[in-house]
Amino acid sequence: MGVEYRHFLVVDDAHWRPQADTAARVEAALRDWSLIAGLAHIVDLPACDENQREASNSAAASGPGVAIVYPGATGIAVEKIAGPSAYADITSNDRYLMRATLVIGDDFRIQWSTDSVYFELVSPPMANGVPIAGEDIDFLDALFAASYPSSEASSPPVVIARIEDGARPGVAWDSCLGFWRGGLVLNFGKDLPAFCEKVQALPEREFVAAISAAFRGRIVEIGEFF
Repeated sequence: MGVEYRHFLVVDDAHWRPQADTAARVEAALRDWSLIAGLAHIVDLPACDENQREASNSAAASGPGVAIVYPGATGIAVEKIAGPSAYADITSNDRYLMRATLVIGDDFRIQWSTDSVYFELVSPPMANGVPIAGEDIDFLDALFAASYPSSEASSPPVVIARIEDGARPGVAWDSCLGFWRGGLVLNFGKDLPAFCEKVQALPEREFVAAISAAFRGRIVEIGEFF
């Protein structure tokens, strides 16, 4: 079936919460870079109810959490943010992004682990000194390992990243909380960008800055082969 790659841009701030216009701002940034078009599937994560609506309607406050799944892009727009392909015979016109998925909400989400970078939950979020139980979300794309309901009074979880020695040269961050409330997942599928075999950070730093500004938060980039 072949190796595939996806790239996480997550808000690395324990106290960050989405605002009513967060989804619209991230969506606008994606459109500015020609990375999305057409309708988005919007999934209510606690219920896993899926609707299809105009992507511009995604501006509403998210509550516990939604996944907004946008169809991807092809060609020069993909190469502009991701750089050249890992394969010498792939032209700019052949490049593609399978989909972009925006996940936002009040719930804490533990970063998805791989064989080489494992995010270990040391302590779950707490509410009034009582541990909050995690929820498994039955969503086709495994965008996070677990979800924890939270409120203004909830303390964040404690997560430690375990990185295999062979994977360390590719990790683009010095520190990472290992959980988030807002994240953008770019699924490149089998169109492996060359950067993913080195340091897993998008070459187009202006795009990363635009996503960070849209979230109004510090972004950490996490790569994943699957």
